[in-house]
Amino acid sequence: MKAKILALLTTLSLGVGLVTAVNANPMQDEQRYCAANPVDCYCEYRGGAKVCFIK
Repeated sequence: MKAKILALLTTLSLGVGLVTAVNANPMQDEQRYCAANPVDCYCEYRGGAKVCFIK
Protein backbone atom coordinates (compact mmCIF):
# COMPACT_ATOMS: atom_id res chain seq x y z
CA MET A 1 0.00 0.00 0.00
CA LYS A 2 2.81 2.39 0.89
CA ALA A 3 4.53 1.68 -2.43
CA LYS A 4 1.33 2.47 -4.37
CA ILE A 5 0.94 5.80 -2.59
CA LEU A 6 4.58 6.66 -3.23
CA ALA A 7 4.24 5.76 -6.91
CA LEU A 8 1.11 7.89 -7.21
CA LEU A 9 2.83 10.90 -5.61
CA THR A 10 5.83 10.50 -7.91
CA THR A 11 3.59 10.36 -10.98
CA LEU A 12 1.67 13.45 -9.88
CA SER A 13 4.83 15.44 -9.19
CA LEU A 14 6.23 14.57 -12.65
CA GLY A 15 2.97 15.68 -14.27
CA VAL A 16 3.00 18.98 -12.39
CA GLY A 17 6.64 19.50 -13.40
CA LEU A 18 5.80 18.99 -17.07
CA VAL A 19 2.87 21.41 -16.94
CA THR A 20 5.07 24.02 -15.28
CA ALA A 21 7.78 23.57 -17.92
CA VAL A 22 5.25 23.98 -20.74
CA ASN A 23 3.78 27.13 -19.18
CA ALA A 24 7.19 28.74 -18.63
CA ASN A 25 7.40 30.06 -22.17
CA PRO A 26 9.90 32.91 -22.76
CA MET A 27 7.67 34.20 -25.56
CA GLN A 28 4.84 34.78 -23.07
CA ASP A 29 7.22 36.74 -20.82
CA GLU A 30 8.18 38.91 -23.77
CA GLN A 31 4.51 39.52 -24.63
CA ARG A 32 3.76 40.52 -21.02
CA TYR A 33 6.75 42.89 -20.97
CA CYS A 34 5.65 44.49 -24.23
CA ALA A 35 2.11 44.91 -22.95
CA ALA A 36 3.47 46.85 -19.97
CA ASN A 37 6.19 48.75 -21.92
CA PRO A 38 4.97 49.33 -25.48
CA VAL A 39 7.65 51.99 -26.14
CA ASP A 40 10.41 49.37 -25.85
CA CYS A 41 8.79 46.98 -28.34
CA TYR A 42 7.58 46.66 -31.90
CA CYS A 43 4.60 44.56 -32.85
CA GLU A 44 3.40 42.87 -36.01
CA TYR A 45 0.59 40.55 -37.00
CA ARG A 46 1.48 36.95 -37.82
CA GLY A 47 -1.26 34.55 -38.75
CA GLY A 48 -3.90 36.90 -37.39
CA ALA A 49 -2.23 37.15 -33.97
CA LYS A 50 -0.40 40.20 -32.68
CA VAL A 51 3.19 39.32 -31.78
CA CYS A 52 5.51 41.81 -30.09
CA PHE A 53 9.29 41.83 -29.80
CA ILE A 54 11.63 43.80 -27.58
CA LYS A 55 13.73 46.27 -29.60
